[in-house]
Amino acid sequence: MARLLNEPSYSFIYNCSLGLEHADSITGDGHKLLNVPYDCGFFFSRHPEIGTQVFQNPNAAYLASGATDGILSPLNIGLENSRRFRALPVYTTLVAYGRNHYRKMVMRQVNLARGIAKFILDQDEFELLPASGGSKEEILSRIFVIVLFRAKDQRLNGELVQRIKDTRKVYVSGTQWEGQPACRFAISHWDAKVERDLEVVKDVLLQVLGEAKTDSGI
Repeated sequence: MARLLNEPSYSFIYNCSLGLEHADSITGDGHKLLNVPYDCGFFFSRHPEIGTQVFQNPNAAYLASGATDGILSPLNIGLENSRRFRALPVYTTLVAYGRNHYRKMVMRQVNLARGIAKFILDQDEFELLPASGGSKEEILSRIFVIVLFRAKDQRLNGELVQRIKDTRKVYVSGTQWEGQPACRFAISHWDAKVERDLEVVKDVLLQVLGEAKTDSGI
C-alpha cells in the first residue's frame, strides 16, 4: 500500500505546506495536479470585500446578484464579466475523487518523478539539477513532480529536448539553468504509473544517448 504523504519519504513535501493556514491569501492553478483544463485558477483570501469593492458592478440592475450563504458572485470579484463556468471542472473532479484518491494520485506522480531522477543520477552522461549535496536518498526526498536535468556533453545538451521529443514516446519541455539549456519533466497525468511509465522514460533516454554516440562516431 502506498504510504501517506506525511510519512518519512514524503516529509519534505509535507513540511513545505506547514503553516499554510496562516497565509493571508492563496492562489492555485488546477491544470496540473487537479487534471482540469487550462485557466481553472482559484484563490482564497481573508479579504473578499476588497475584490468586491474593486470589481463590483453597481449600476447595471440586470447584473445584480445577491450573495447567498456567504458565497460571492463571480461577477463582482474579477475583471471578466463574460466567462465560462471555470469552477465546474474543479468542483466535479474533487467531488468524484475526493481526498484519498488525490492523495494516491499525487504519490504515484511523485514516485514516478523520483524514479526518473534516480535513473538520471545513475547515468554518468546526465546531471540532475539543481546540483545539491547529500546522499542520493536525501536528494530524491526533495523531488516533487518536476525533474530538471541536462546532458553533460554540451553538443548533446543543446539537442536533448528535441531528440527526446523526436522519439514520439515522451514529451519534455526545454528550459534553462544557470544560463545553459536544460530539460524538464513535469509529471502530472492522473494515470501516471511507475511500473509502466518509468521503463518507457528509461528506454527513451538510453536510446537518445545511444543515437548521440553513434552520430558523434564514438
